[in-house]
Amino acid sequence: MTAIPTAATATATTAIASGDNRAPRIFDVTPDHGEQVSERGWTRISARFFDRGTGVAAVSLRVDGRDVTSHARVDGDDIRYAENLRPGRHFAELVVRDHAGNTSRRAWVFDVANDVRNHGYGYGRDGGYGQPQRW
Repeated sequence: MTAIPTAATATATTAIASGDNRAPRIFDVTPDHGEQVSERGWTRISARFFDRGTGVAAVSLRVDGRDVTSHARVDGDDIRYAENLRPGRHFAELVVRDHAGNTSRRAWVFDVANDVRNHGYGYGRDGGYGQPQRW
């Protein structure tokens, strides 16, 4: 069972063998922790990250416990993902690891408003909610 964060969390672990003992930084997460979003259709989830030492080796994004990394776009120092999320509370977690093995983890919670504007324009078999997409 996945733990449900009650507040935005950030943790870091470090490895000393390479001389790089600083974990990557994660910042500018969207939606903000605790934010209520009301977007037409696709909810956009993104974050920026930076590693001053050996450079970023791996990035992983989970939304509501599902690994969505393969559906996300990672460009240099940011990750972007969009999905037509159902109204309600959602959980995002980003893990960034550098080449020295230092790892940072950031988890946050946001709410998608329960209004017609968030349902998109069409309703298919899935009730108007679609699959993840890159942007």
